[in-house]
Amino acid sequence: MNCFMCKGDLEEKKVNYVVDLEETIIIIKGVPAKVCKQCCEQYFDDEIAENVEKIVNQLKELSTEVTIVNYKEKVA
Repeated sequence: MNCFMCKGDLEEKKVNYVVDLEETIIIIKGVPAKVCKQCCEQYFDDEIAENVEKIVNQLKELSTEVTIVNYKEKVA
């Protein structure tokens, strides 16, 4: 599979996924992704994207300004 943006090669990596909501910032560390070696565009498998969405929905109810979690711990 190649990058849709620049056609570069993709490699499996763990990335930090950041969501900036109005009241809080959520950082999910160690999310598995395919990352372009050339332009650094990130791609997530459907299952990973669904898991990230679930984690964000759970955490946005917290009343903290910044929340940092580890993907592996929240999915397990």
